[in-house]
Amino acid sequence: MCGIAGIYGAVDEVTVGKMVTAQIHRGPDGRGVWSNPEIPVTLGHCRLSIIELSAEGHQPMSYANERFWITFNGEIYNFKELRSELEKLGCKFRSNSDTEVILAAYLKWGRDCIKRLRGMFAFALVDRDPPPGYPDLLLVRDRFGIKPLLYFEQGSKLYFASELRALLESEQIDRRMDPEALLDFLAVGSVHQPSTIIKGVSAIPAGHWMEVFKNENRLIKYWDLHENTKELRKELQNISFIEASERLRKLLCEATTYNLVSDVPVGAFLSGGIDSTAVVGLMGSVNGNKIKTFSVGFDNTQKAIDERGYACIASNYLETEHEDVIITSNDAIETFEKVVASIDQPSIDGTNTWVVSRASRHSVKVALSGLGGDEIFAGYPHFYKFAEDSDSFFSGSKVLKKTIEKIHGIRPNFITLRLLSKCSTQLERFTSLRRVLEDFEFKNAVTPKWHNNFRERISNRYKKYLLNDGDIVQQTSYFEINTYLQNTLLRDGDIMSMAHGLEVRPVLLDHLLVEFVYSLPTHLKLTKDQSKKIFIDSVSEYIPAELQKRKKMGFEMPFVEWMAGPLKSKFNALLKSKTSLKLFNSSFINAQIRKLNKGKPTGNLWALGILIAWIEENNISLSD
Repeated sequence: MCGIAGIYGAVDEVTVGKMVTAQIHRGPDGRGVWSNPEIPVTLGHCRLSIIELSAEGHQPMSYANERFWITFNGEIYNFKELRSELEKLGCKFRSNSDTEVILAAYLKWGRDCIKRLRGMFAFALVDRDPPPGYPDLLLVRDRFGIKPLLYFEQGSKLYFASELRALLESEQIDRRMDPEALLDFLAVGSVHQPSTIIKGVSAIPAGHWMEVFKNENRLIKYWDLHENTKELRKELQNISFIEASERLRKLLCEATTYNLVSDVPVGAFLSGGIDSTAVVGLMGSVNGNKIKTFSVGFDNTQKAIDERGYACIASNYLETEHEDVIITSNDAIETFEKVVASIDQPSIDGTNTWVVSRASRHSVKVALSGLGGDEIFAGYPHFYKFAEDSDSFFSGSKVLKKTIEKIHGIRPNFITLRLLSKCSTQLERFTSLRRVLEDFEFKNAVTPKWHNNFRERISNRYKKYLLNDGDIVQQTSYFEINTYLQNTLLRDGDIMSMAHGLEVRPVLLDHLLVEFVYSLPTHLKLTKDQSKKIFIDSVSEYIPAELQKRKKMGFEMPFVEWMAGPLKSKFNALLKSKTSLKLFNSSFINAQIRKLNKGKPTGNLWALGILIAWIEENNISLSD
């Protein structure tokens, strides 16, 4: 795992060197810069040594008499199989790295080699002598966007890097807020890719590569979960539960085996939930070793959200070497400040990953995670609700919805939210998920220039994820994977773990595993009595009975208690700041301050505080 940076269209090793330094936390084990005036291009890299620990793994790396050069972030889990195949085709290797395998694969198979890679990756590959139709530079991102790759264009130059902070360090782009991205954040607490919070900076979308020529760039989509499973969905529509469970178990073991490929010790996050417990159980089954596991817990005042008891049950059952990370109220101020400094772009999520990653890094460089399990196995409660509401007699009733919206705006509660879902369209249900500011709050909270046509603008982002030929569970999975998973969980998971130089591998996002699960009929994943049925059946031997019966609950941090206690003065100052006054109406700010000082801050205040603090720390302009 590493950090990458570069410029196409210029030889500028000083600037690229600064970009590398800005993200040195991603790769503290080594760094390098290479340039070529003929193209011209400059590549930079900072290295976290995971596979091939010797100097032979140094990057930027060349191949074929220095015709090809690459700066690579990620892991190619099937690199040994690919290497063996390439050796039979005459390729020679000087290292044992997966990086060199990418270069050889590109030489032999061209851009199609990307479709053969199994893992998480983002890289920039330069060809000094490209054949007709092939680019000088290829920018590539993995299928789910596990590894980040951001870029912006400045005249004839294209700048790219793993993190936004590196691009800002180039001093070639205005630190100006993107109004559309701000809308995303105020709606759901993260920015919808390919946008970033900074105007003019974009992300290479998940499952895409960009071909960079001297006179143009071409963005190519090489993978889509729904499109790539057309035939598999037909094949599996009548599969039996027993056969599906057997095939799933085989894919789970295979994915775990691949994710354990490493030349350094591998640990795991363990919350005591189904997903993380299953992953740790599979790890032990595959390699037979005692696994180092880590979880987050809170002091005695936060017992209601402390998961240490569940993690302990799982650890004892699986006989892991377990470590709890205890967070107290005294840690709140330091945690908030360091999270804001690390987060790269404002987000409502990621604090828990930052905390557990800091503790894990003392023992391991790599940790496996159960991230993605709820999205692919239909684990969230709204999978049930949406399946039920899609058949509602009132679904899509505009008149009824308008009436209930008025009631909800006056007295928001669970019942009105439930009724709103029943009379909404599927697109409207999606736009209601995980809101920071609900529809009725925007007008009261945000100054007019930030909220014009906000509902339509949010809906327009999501329309492209509506399917014509998927069942309701596939539809919801597809939406969740392309929005919440990519824009919040994976982005924050990478940034917050790499802030400590820790590589986190989401085992359940092996693309062949996901394609299989996505293609299974609904009744195998979701029943009236149980979610994740096929998954739990396939891994039941690793999950204690008391955890199998545990009610689904998301991981929570004690943000409200922190804001009401040790962070009260900090959040008061943030709400009264010049930035806050530019973003929010004074009546909204005053209402937030009153609730804060009464010791009853709203839950969404944490997201607003992160936003304001990040804007001020990074000197971001709010002018149009």
